[in-house]
Amino acid sequence: MKGIALNTVYGRLKALLEQEALPGDQGLLVWRMPTHLAISRRLGCSREMVTRLIVDLEHGGYVRTGDGHIALRKALPAKW
Repeated sequence: MKGIALNTVYGRLKALLEQEALPGDQGLLVWRMPTHLAISRRLGCSREMVTRLIVDLEHGGYVRTGDGHIALRKALPAKW
C-alpha cells in the first residue's frame, strides 16, 4: 500500500518490470508477461494507463513486446 500511495503509476510499473526481468538472449526479459488488466490491478490503476505507458515506452525504444514477453532494450528512465 505504501508503494501505491507514494509512487506514480509509471514508477510502480518501472519497479515491477525491473523486479520481474531476467537475463535472456536479447537482454533483460519479463517472461510470461501478465495481461495489462492483471498489471493494472497489481499497480492500482486502470488498464488503459498501463497500455498507454507500455506503448509510450515502446515508441521511446525502451521496451519491445511480443510472444508473451517484454524485453527491456535499455535502462528505463527515472521519470516518464
